[in-house]
Amino acid sequence: MVNAEEFLSEFLKLELNHFTGVPDSTLKEWMILLDNNQSVFENRIAANEGAAIAHAAGYHLATKRVSVVYLQNSGLGNCVSPLTSLTDPEVYSIPLIMVIGWRGKSGLKDEPQHKKMGAITVEILDTLDIPYSILNDDTYKEQIESAKIEAEKNLKPYALIVEPGFFHSIASEKINSNQVGINREIAIKCIVNSIDGDDLIVSTTGKASRELYEVSANNSRGHNNNFYNVGSMGHVSSIGLEIALQKSDRKVYILDGDGALIMHMGSLSTIGYYQPKNLIHIIFDNESHESTGGQPTTSKTTSFSEILQGCSYKNVNTIQSESELSSILLKQHQGLLGIVVKTQVGSRDDLGRPADTPKTTKIRFMESIVNEK
Repeated sequence: MVNAEEFLSEFLKLELNHFTGVPDSTLKEWMILLDNNQSVFENRIAANEGAAIAHAAGYHLATKRVSVVYLQNSGLGNCVSPLTSLTDPEVYSIPLIMVIGWRGKSGLKDEPQHKKMGAITVEILDTLDIPYSILNDDTYKEQIESAKIEAEKNLKPYALIVEPGFFHSIASEKINSNQVGINREIAIKCIVNSIDGDDLIVSTTGKASRELYEVSANNSRGHNNNFYNVGSMGHVSSIGLEIALQKSDRKVYILDGDGALIMHMGSLSTIGYYQPKNLIHIIFDNESHESTGGQPTTSKTTSFSEILQGCSYKNVNTIQSESELSSILLKQHQGLLGIVVKTQVGSRDDLGRPADTPKTTKIRFMESIVNEK
């Protein structure tokens, strides 16, 4: 295994000192350094992986230098458009280095949402004509240097693939230790206890869905009217919108997160355009990508309430206490409702994962709402 400080040092020795991307738990130990030690390098927080490629392109245009883009392999999907229509040699021919965490690699146990991308990561890079190296403990220094040489020589992206367990593990710590607001699991319990059992909940990927699953399992609500969205980060708002439009007789609650919402925030405009009166959009904002180690999002300088209002949400509230949340949920509202809940970073150490497969979740949810009388 590799020491994360030595890994970062190799980039800096090669004057690779501009980083941008979306965090991945495979790279967690390195991410801590990128977020806590920025005196001699820049770490640009990107909204999504495609935007990170664009940041890297802008950096090269302004400096003639090579940027380093970090991401989980699931984010390759977000990168395809700028990799093919911006940085590709047939377009602007822009060099950059991608550091890709390899979740779902064949033969390694991982969550179901990572299996497909894990199996085709290398194939995607081959299809995009992006050369790559799978980093090795003994030769990673030479591989990083070679990546820079190849990227600059060929004026195109080069990928470095990082397998799980590449870095020496360190004591778990939250990069962002924000403790303002309410504990997220307490907020979810408040929501479950304040709404009708027939109301529908669509929850974002990550710890919010894991907490909702456990809260519902220990409550009379159960799971039938919950859709736990795994993967497809940032798209829960669109899923929830369409369910609300198709099931206008049912209240639909979207449980969203700040990092996920920022990733595809344009969906708010679509929600405001269609104005579903039965939709309640709840955003848990702890200013962190908590599931990947607590790296900061840009929500600290983002007013979600003003953005929701600008997208024509009829009622918008920003709260940071259980009593405020309960009071809002128990009121009768007319029109599209948005609630921004300031939440703390952190979750229970013994927080589990849903015991059901995604297909089981889908079938159970559909049987509950599609075939209703």
